[in-house]
Amino acid sequence: MTMRKTAISLPEEQLRRLKAAEAAGRIPSVSGHIQELLRRDEELAEVGETLRRLFGDETPGAEHVKWAERALGLDAA
Repeated sequence: MTMRKTAISLPEEQLRRLKAAEAAGRIPSVSGHIQELLRRDEELAEVGETLRRLFGDETPGAEHVKWAERALGLDAA
């Protein structure tokens, strides 16, 4: 993946918290953290689109949730 530098504007308090998290080692870097958030957002949108294709406007029922938990190995947790 080609990386390109850009500038974004953030509220001062958000930037302060991000830089403090970076200094404390809770995030790899401000840029890395923003990249991860954007990746998660894209992934969530893909999941949402898949659910819309499968279920339309309906909400998945309890049986679907149980199946997904079993399929993902979350039912033993």
